[in-house]
Amino acid sequence: MEEIHYISSIFIFAASIIPIYLSFKLKNELRILTILLGTFAIFHAVYHVVYAVGLETFSEEILQPISIIILILFGIVYLKIRKNRDVIQK
Repeated sequence: MEEIHYISSIFIFAASIIPIYLSFKLKNELRILTILLGTFAIFHAVYHVVYAVGLETFSEEILQPISIIILILFGIVYLKIRKNRDVIQK
């Protein structure tokens, strides 16, 4: 079962490269969003690595809630940016 966590972490780390790269290139609100998305991906990949190493309790009780909080924060920031730009049509 550990193999699937290692494989997942490799793909998630690879996927996190794109938002991290974009966070250096973009400005303003998009930069904040890509930083949050990249941070979420990194924490989620670390969760898989720590779980595969055998620290299930640490990964489930510490890393998973942190990654969930970051993802919720991403959604809140996205909605705030969207509202400020008047993209929502009434």
